Amino acid sequence: MVPKSWIDRVLHPAVIFLLAGVFGTAAFAADGGGPFALVLIDTDALACSPCLEPLQALCRAVPPEVQGKRLRGVLTYRDGEKPDPRRARVARTRWTGYSRANGIIFPASVDEVHAFNRLSEEGTTILLFDEAAGCVRCWIAPFKPEALRELAEFLSEGKPDKMGYRP
Repeated sequence: MVPKSWIDRVLHPAVIFLLAGVFGTAAFAADGGGPFALVLIDTDALACSPCLEPLQALCRAVPPEVQGKRLRGVLTYRDGEKPDPRRARVARTRWTGYSRANGIIFPASVDEVHAFNRLSEEGTTILLFDEAAGCVRCWIAPFKPEALRELAEFLSEGKPDKMGYRP
């Protein structure tokens, strides 16, 4: 079970349950308790190159070894009138092809209960979590180069002061 913390107070319990089920408690520990980021990706936009430029910019900014340890993807999609379990398979298949073709190495899971749909409607979204600094931060694409550089440094070094956080 996920340990009780500020994350429990910030996020809805259903989202906590979803994250724990999708990524396990390791997502919350993020390699020894350091910061981690969720990257919300609308898989309906995977065929649109301009829509995914922010995701590619993020992957260029964050070193591969940090991507694998500190980034987790959440794949979102929209159902029609009735929920269709095949759409989750399509989302997973699209992501597998896209991530392999673009050298993206962080793991991603499909949000089959649509907990993150509202957050990903405007495009690729990054949610940064760091319990030690007592912060949660959100960026919605397009991402400024300075923000990506600071995010990469923060995830690599775990220094909250670099991004102006105040616990």
